[in-house]
Amino acid sequence: MLNPLREEGPRNRLALARWLVSRDNPLVARVVANRLWTEIFGEGIVSTPEDFGMKGERPSHPELLDWLAVEFMERGWSQKKLLRQIVTSATYRQSSRATPEMLERDPHNRLLARGPRFRLSAEAVRDNALAIGGLLNLKQFGPPIRPPQPDGLWTKVGGQQYEYVVSPGEEQYRRGIYVVLKRSAPYPSFVTFDATSRPACRVKRNRSNTPLQALTLLNDPVYVQAAHGFATRIAHEKRTATVDERLNYAFRLALARPPATLEAATLHKLYDSELASTGKPEEAWFSIASALLNIDEAITKD
Repeated sequence: MLNPLREEGPRNRLALARWLVSRDNPLVARVVANRLWTEIFGEGIVSTPEDFGMKGERPSHPELLDWLAVEFMERGWSQKKLLRQIVTSATYRQSSRATPEMLERDPHNRLLARGPRFRLSAEAVRDNALAIGGLLNLKQFGPPIRPPQPDGLWTKVGGQQYEYVVSPGEEQYRRGIYVVLKRSAPYPSFVTFDATSRPACRVKRNRSNTPLQALTLLNDPVYVQAAHGFATRIAHEKRTATVDERLNYAFRLALARPPATLEAATLHKLYDSELASTGKPEEAWFSIASALLNIDEAITKD
């Protein structure tokens, strides 16, 4: 089924690499194009990106997959160029709103009649909250980081003992890709949002919706810190604004849209209740920030 190895000379890793990206190879460009499509749309043209074989699903749009693969090769195998081509397409820029009829006919959007809508990955949920809170550290490269996690997770019976020390200062706010990985005790916040512990290669993650996720967004130290940062940002960036103006600004920062009338009224009621309870405006704004970060819309690509 695959192209023969025509490489002259030793059969080493270089020969293998050239064979993989040969124009005669029907597989690699399609696999890469499908994985990028899956990242962007939440569902691949082939819905089993981990299996392009006989047990995998057939592509929903085979001509589209072929075209993307050829474009990928002809543009120098540039993932950046292919990503740009996909996200600037009319297909991607559609509204994600769906009627009941559309959901009944095509619940997984295999027909691409609407834009993508799905929950962010575990790492992106964390990074998004830190960014909204004005805390995200965009420093690149370097050793892994250790964000706050429950004490004792790295304690083991027998063998080498590992001490978990939270990274100092802004280091702990670097992007999720830098969070330290320990397979026998993975970072619990990420596992709650369906990241794997990586005992084996997993191309596709599941997406669940559980009460633990809401509890994590409300109580995990990272999200509590993000909410405090968000509250501080609201107060500092809108020093002379009214409560309603601050609420509108906070809503736009978190969800990139203005609040509806009922949403604004609900937030104002929460603010008044917290202020009456604590007597401290900063605590009221923390409650507002925490509530906004815990809304489904704040952790959903829409």
